[in-house]
Amino acid sequence: MGKILLCDDEESLCRSLGRILRAAGHEVVTLNGEAGLLRLREERFDLILTDIRMPEVSGFEILAAARLHAPSTPVIAMSGSAEIPDAVRAMHAGARDFLIKPFEVRTLEEAVAAVLKPAPPAEPQTDALAWRDKFAPRLLGNDPAMLPALKLIAQVADTGCTVLIQGASGTGKELAARSLHAGSARHDKPFVPVNCAAIPPNLVESELFGHTKGAFTGASSTRLGRFAQADGGTIFLDEIGEMEIGVQAKLLRLIQDGELYPVGEETPTRIDVRILAATNRNLEREVAAGRFRADLFWRLNVIPVELPALAERAADIPLLVEHFLKGSNERHKRNVEGVEPQAMALLEAYPWPGNIRELENVIERVVVVKGKGFIAVADLPPQIRTPRSLTPKATPIAGLPEDGTDLRAMLEAVEERMIGEALERTGGNKNRAAELLGLNRTTLVEKLRRKRVA
Repeated sequence: MGKILLCDDEESLCRSLGRILRAAGHEVVTLNGEAGLLRLREERFDLILTDIRMPEVSGFEILAAARLHAPSTPVIAMSGSAEIPDAVRAMHAGARDFLIKPFEVRTLEEAVAAVLKPAPPAEPQTDALAWRDKFAPRLLGNDPAMLPALKLIAQVADTGCTVLIQGASGTGKELAARSLHAGSARHDKPFVPVNCAAIPPNLVESELFGHTKGAFTGASSTRLGRFAQADGGTIFLDEIGEMEIGVQAKLLRLIQDGELYPVGEETPTRIDVRILAATNRNLEREVAAGRFRADLFWRLNVIPVELPALAERAADIPLLVEHFLKGSNERHKRNVEGVEPQAMALLEAYPWPGNIRELENVIERVVVVKGKGFIAVADLPPQIRTPRSLTPKATPIAGLPEDGTDLRAMLEAVEERMIGEALERTGGNKNRAAELLGLNRTTLVEKLRRKRVA
């Protein structure tokens, strides 16, 4: 039995479904979409049952708010339309099930019972999410696109294998490396991060391998390098693709022999270091171009881990936003409570070229300026408020050229321009933008969805 929030704009249907669910032993709160949106921010439920097509607040907005305020609460979506896109979009947005009205009482009861049925206990040795919760709680993400990387990290963390972490800038490569260290037997030994791109070329060898007193001009004392500092623990070589060929050869020798030669020293020192490396470059292409040693690449690429871009794991955006909101509020002594559904929809639609780092910076900036309350569309940066493909632009319309034209492309360009102008003029408010364009709100939302997918 559970506590259920039922959102539908049809009062008679709400009463009918409420009676059925209460007869099955559930506690039920029935509200329209707008009131339901406010209630789920303030109260916890075991299940949310919502219609998709409601006039003021759609079921997709309910889904977005649920993912932000109650990410563990399951949602069942309902619709009087049997259109496949609605069902697919609802499931992608996090709905556990989709019911097409009218449905039989038994269908509803079975769907609710299936969702509220307790999940079987996970096996901690094989469950990547359970491993993450124990060893790497900061490595956030439940999107299916993130799970292969998370599963592989969990599988190899307690080994001594060299791991090459690949992914675009801002995808969390250092956080993944710290998670590998935290889940290993070396977790109580040093973790030493090194940004290979930030070290001046003439100091790379000394920085990595150390030097003896008098080894070169200015070496007034013996200095331990980063590898010696990491002895017994883990060294993380970030941006390894920036390392010069000459230093690559010395790194290869260290990996092969387990021996360290400080600059100016002829006698090697044995060291025990696990090596993790990361790059946003395609090292196979760098090898083909002669900029990276093939033998070093194969030594580093024992276990390759590929981190997805944030745009590929958009379902994690509400979870990450909540995490960054909390941190920014604490650091800057602010009281921003959350994000309005329309603003969250834009955050999820934005392509995030700077990935998680860009999202964190945007949330921090908005929290500092906003100070309190809920983040609205108007609080977001312009590039997020108006998606690039919908930015207003001049679209000259002339007569038919001699060699003809692509009428479909021209009409689409005009449509994009008008939608962009309407969104900009209304600060991203889809209801008001739809009124300006003479469209139903659901029609506008569907056009936006198609353009973003394209």
